[in-house]
Amino acid sequence: MIPNLESLGFTRNEANVYMAALKIGTCSVQQLASATGLNRITVHSIVEKFESMQILTRSYDGKRRRVSPVAPARLELLLKREEDEVHHKRQILSSVLPPLNELFRRTQRGLQVSTFTGEKGYEEICEDVLKSKTEVLEYADIDQLNKVIGPFIASDYLPRKHKLQIRTKFLYVDSPTAREYIRKNYVDNPGSAPMEAKFIDPKEFSLNAYFVIYDDKLTILTPPALEAVIIQDRAVADSMRPFFNFVWDRAGEALRN
Repeated sequence: MIPNLESLGFTRNEANVYMAALKIGTCSVQQLASATGLNRITVHSIVEKFESMQILTRSYDGKRRRVSPVAPARLELLLKREEDEVHHKRQILSSVLPPLNELFRRTQRGLQVSTFTGEKGYEEICEDVLKSKTEVLEYADIDQLNKVIGPFIASDYLPRKHKLQIRTKFLYVDSPTAREYIRKNYVDNPGSAPMEAKFIDPKEFSLNAYFVIYDDKLTILTPPALEAVIIQDRAVADSMRPFFNFVWDRAGEALRN
């Protein structure tokens, strides 16, 4: 139980005091200190904190102070309070982030490069793409990306992308699964975000990287290595769009939803 309580935010000493209180029931600070092997000052500080959290309550037997544990369901209420606070902070952040980013960009010179690694890094990039104010251009082997974060794309990224109606052009390495991905998630999906898709012969275009162009950004992902980079520079992004269009114009008929 101690490691689980630590995962909830308790320190090791706090977890031990809390478990001791549950086992003993109503008791004194000295009894908790004896049960845990901690000094009385440390336990007293922890008890004060627990009383403020309302997971311990105080009572008196004459002049002798006693503490009693509250039903552990109280922890669920505390977690709900934390979730509400995080939600409120996210709302505040969403309102202040654009002006903060604008202030940051005004002081920057040259390329802004951000690197990402691992599945969480790739999920952060998906979050950034969902903020796009322009048409998104994707040039990639979708099968490679789905091997890395396919479940996240299906359950989280795509539903929000469809809701935001972010327009996309796909240039995908041709494969049965790539065509099925477009058909299932866009062509046969009512309410999906507008898109056009073309497929390129893997014998002519063998890609080990995933390129995404949107706003003033060029994102390059290498799924086999779980590494990625976002290059934020208007000139770079605008230079890559003609390259994308050059391949697009030579890729045959497009599928549309």
